[in-house]
Parts: sequence; structure tokens; C-alpha cells
Amino acid sequence: MADITGVLLAAGFSTRFGTNKLITELDQKPLIAHSAGALSPCDRVIAVVRIVDAALQSELRDHSIDCVFNTEPERGIGYSIACAVKATAQSSGWCLLPADMPYILPATTSQVIEALRAGSGIAAPFNNGRRGHPVGFDAQFYDVLSALDGDTGARHIIEQHHEQMTPVETADAGVLRDIDTAEDLGNR
Repeated sequence: MADITGVLLAAGFSTRFGTNKLITELDQKPLIAHSAGALSPCDRVIAVVRIVDAALQSELRDHSIDCVFNTEPERGIGYSIACAVKATAQSSGWCLLPADMPYILPATTSQVIEALRAGSGIAAPFNNGRRGHPVGFDAQFYDVLSALDGDTGARHIIEQHHEQMTPVETADAGVLRDIDTAEDLGNR
């Protein structure tokens, strides 16, 4: 299996954060750069963004990450996933990551990709018994991923096809940590 596309889901509104959290500095670089780094083992990385988010688009360009536009971000993360998958239909698989998860180690993503390349339909990291991100999907899931809509993302696909999922056990606690509020940045 080749050409795994890393997908940064970055079309949210940062409502609880109060400002655009994805361009907020974390350890002297924007939060989005940390999340993008987590996907660096992928063959390519794209980001799904709102068309009006020029500051985020500029930051992503600075990191050589292509943008896919979600023209209806109010439709939720599921619709963002569908936009990404349709834009990269030639991919052999996708590694999906909410862009507000800056603490994931690239080595964890490598393990998810290895599981996909070894024939898993779905692969996800688990830390202390809890499923985290990024979640990898093989191209066999193109139709259901490209039809997603709403705020639940791909959770129901994982539940319906749990027998095709390979759990990747990891000590990487970053797979469970997202940033919702400014206080979350200080809680390491």
C-alpha cells in the first residue's frame, strides 16, 4: 500500500478557545505546525480549512501543506472528512487527525500507517484502553468516508467495522489530548 494521505481537520471555529487556536503559539511555533508534524510520516499532508481563514491558510503554506476548502464548515467534522477524501480520491488510505491535537508523536502515526500497509482496514492508537488519534482508513472506506456529514466524524464507521480495526497500543498520551481552551495549552 502506498500514498497514505495525512488529513488535518482544521475547519472548526475555535468557539471555546475564543480566538483561532490553530495559529496560537505553542513552544514558539503555531499549534497547527505541531499537529502537522504528527502526520509527517504520511506520504503527503493536507488540511481542510474554512475558505475565510486566510491566516491559517498562510501558516499552512509556510509549512508546504496544501489546503482543501470546506465551504460549509457548519456541517461539521464529518463533512470536512468527506471534503478531504474526495479531494484525494487516488490515495491508498487516509490518516485523519483533528488539527487541535499537537502532542502526538510522529512515531505513533508511523505505527498506524504500518498497520494500514500490513492490510488493516482501520488502525487507531490506544492509550490506557482508550482509542485516540490519528485514525487510519484504507481506501476500501472511500465511499462511506466521502459521504460523511455532521459532527460525529467517522466514529460510526469504526463502530460498524470494528472487526477490521487494528488497535495500536502506545504509551503516547498525546493521542488523547486535544486543545479546546487556552487553559489546555498550559496543562501538560
